[in-house]
Order: sequence, then structure tokens, then C-alpha cells
Amino acid sequence: MNRVVKDQMKMLLRHGSKPVVIVADSFEPSGLYADPGVFIKKIPLVPVHNEMKKDETFDSDVDSIYQALKGILKDIDVVITHDIVYQPAAIKHNIAARKVAKEFPQVKWLHWIHSATPPATIANLKPYFGDIYTKILEEPFPNSTYVFFNHYSIPSIAKNFNVPDSEVSVVHHPSDLQEMYGLTDDVYKFVTQKKIHDVDAICVYPIRLDRGKQVEMVIKTMAMVKEFKMSIKVIIVDFHSTGGDKLKYRDDLKNIAIDYGMQQDELIWTSESSPFWEVEVPHEDVMGLMRMANVFIMPSRSESYSLITQEAGMNKAVLVLNQDFPPFRDIFGIHAVYRNFGSNFDILEHKQFDGSYTDRNYRPGGHAPEEESSFEKKYHKETAGLIVNELGSKNLAISIFLRRFRNLDYIFEHELQPLLYG
Repeated sequence: MNRVVKDQMKMLLRHGSKPVVIVADSFEPSGLYADPGVFIKKIPLVPVHNEMKKDETFDSDVDSIYQALKGILKDIDVVITHDIVYQPAAIKHNIAARKVAKEFPQVKWLHWIHSATPPATIANLKPYFGDIYTKILEEPFPNSTYVFFNHYSIPSIAKNFNVPDSEVSVVHHPSDLQEMYGLTDDVYKFVTQKKIHDVDAICVYPIRLDRGKQVEMVIKTMAMVKEFKMSIKVIIVDFHSTGGDKLKYRDDLKNIAIDYGMQQDELIWTSESSPFWEVEVPHEDVMGLMRMANVFIMPSRSESYSLITQEAGMNKAVLVLNQDFPPFRDIFGIHAVYRNFGSNFDILEHKQFDGSYTDRNYRPGGHAPEEESSFEKKYHKETAGLIVNELGSKNLAISIFLRRFRNLDYIFEHELQPLLYG
């Protein structure tokens, strides 16, 4: 439950609110609770019990909580509670909160219910708490919406609390992408600004802009992924690429992306995204991006090993490797997708050529130059189809769905914010 509360605090803070968090007197704020944007308000720490029980301090405890809540909530618009209306251990807080809610009809109450089982019935309460408290508890909680975590359980929750289905809303539990993927603050800011998390296929290629790395193959293939109605982001981590032909190559690649129908926000260069990344990107930042990515294409003509390919594979990305470069099959085995991207390596003569060797330039099937454009697009679309097929596997498909629709921003904007502000 504490994790859910902390995620709510993060959502509110990130979207401009300054939440008041009500805690017991003994609570010492630390971590997120000590954030300057969080206001901690304390109420008395009273004895509580996991069974229905009216102890000797019950009346005075209810009154002390009521008085404290009354002072805190007089200037509050919305109150989120967690199991206050459900748990036996919160019966004192439940009664005190209901009394305050009656006095402050302008306050909206959102009750998170963390269990689908029914609460204790009024009949069970009466022998312990008498007519006065029983009457308070059997009335509907004023100005309230009950919140659960799936649509299937709405009728059960409504029945449990004797309210119509319309008074039960669904807010799914979100996951914090920064925590899940271990992103530094710089990477998380970059990811949210560029909306990288909100697409189906994310491809990261950390590379110096040498033409032998064939970045154009990555761009062309990912552009064809769009033909399968999937949204994309291509992130080129272009380190040490600030002069000479590397600048000309980057411009050429941007034009290729346009020719292949990519939008400007679909192809992202780290060197242009942050002054701190203009020359190089810290390894921990690259690893954060790699953990988020689910596609990795390595079309390079010549490598000694390729650690980035290994890291992408360890992070469960779909690997597409250069079939024409035999060392890749030796290093990474049979489990990648292999495609013809050309090579500086002569398979038949088993020797490697220097960068001036052009006879084996990328031309799958040996088509004539005039036929090349249409054939090339068809070939890249075939590669894209293989990628899309892999992304459709159950494990990768569910990870895409959860990344897009269970992150903090999505849940806040589509589910929590409408309850808070209407």
C-alpha cells in the first residue's frame, strides 16, 4: 500500500500539485516523504486492532482524530484514503473521517479499496459500537467515489459498500518507468520529453557516425516497421561525431529518414538532445536507453566483437544482425534474426577488405541499380515484418502494453486526474 501511495505522490508532484500527506504523530519523513513539495500533516497515533473491538479509549481516540482532521481538511479539495473505509484497524479513522466529511461537503473523497473481499457488516458492528457509531457507519460516506483496480470487480465492490456501480471507478496501479528501467535523471527527462516510452518499437543504436556502421539500414528498416501500424522511435547515440564527414553523414541520414516517411520526432540524435551528450554519453545513460529498447539492428560491415549487440541481447531486445558478416554468427549464435546488409568480409575467400572495397555493397539479390530502390524498400519491409512478428510474442507484447499504458503519466492523465479535477 505504501508503494501505491508513493506512486500517487510522484504523479501529483510531477504534474504540478503539492500534496498533503496525513500521517501518525510517530512518523518521521524520509525519501519521497521529505520532498520539499510534500506537506506532512500529523494526527494522533492511537491504538488500533485487526479485529472488531471497542477498546477503553475508543471515544476519545475518535474525537482526537476528528479534531486533527478537521483542522487539516478545511482547506483541502480532494482526499484520497487507503482502506480507511474497509479495515477493522481503521475503524476509528473511518468514523472520524465521516464526521469531518459531513461538516465539509465541498471536499471530494476517493477511497482506494485494496481488497475485493467484503468489509464487516453493520450487524457485526452494532454489538461493539452501539447505535450512535453504527448509524454513522451505515450511512453512505459523503461525496465519495470508491476506487478499485479492474473493471471486472466493479459490481462486487459496489455491492460490498452498498453503492451503485456508477460510484466505483477504476485506477490501475502504475509503475514508475524510471525505477523499472534504472534510468538516471537525465535519461528519464529525455525519455519523457521525447515520449519515447509511448511507442511500440524502440530502437537504440549507440555508434560513432562512420559510414561502415550503416546507420541508414537501421533507419530504413525501422521506417518500414511503421507499415505494420506500429509506432516507432529510433535513437542514435552518436558519440564522437562532431566534425568532418560525420556531420555530412548525419545530414544524409536525416534526408534518408524523410525519404522513407519518418517524422522528425521519430528519429532522435543524442548529440542534438542535450548539451551534456553533444560529444559522448555516459555508459549508465546508454544502458538505461538499452533497457528501454526492444529492437536492436546491427548492420555494421566490420566489427571485432560488438559489445552493444551483447548488451542489447541481454536486455531482451529483438536482435537483427548482419548475415553477410560471418563473425556475428560465430559470436552470437543462431537465435538472432539475420539479414543481408553487405560486408567488407569476403565469405568465399575468407578475407577482409579495407573500406574502399565496394563490389559487395548492399544489394540483396544482385539487382541492377535502376531496380534497387523498389527492391530495397521491399527487402527492408520484409525485415520489418520479421521484427514485428518477434514483437508480437507474448512476453514482448505484454511489456509493450504495460510500458505504454501502465506508466505513471498515462495512469495520472487518463484515470486519476479525471477523478481529482472532473
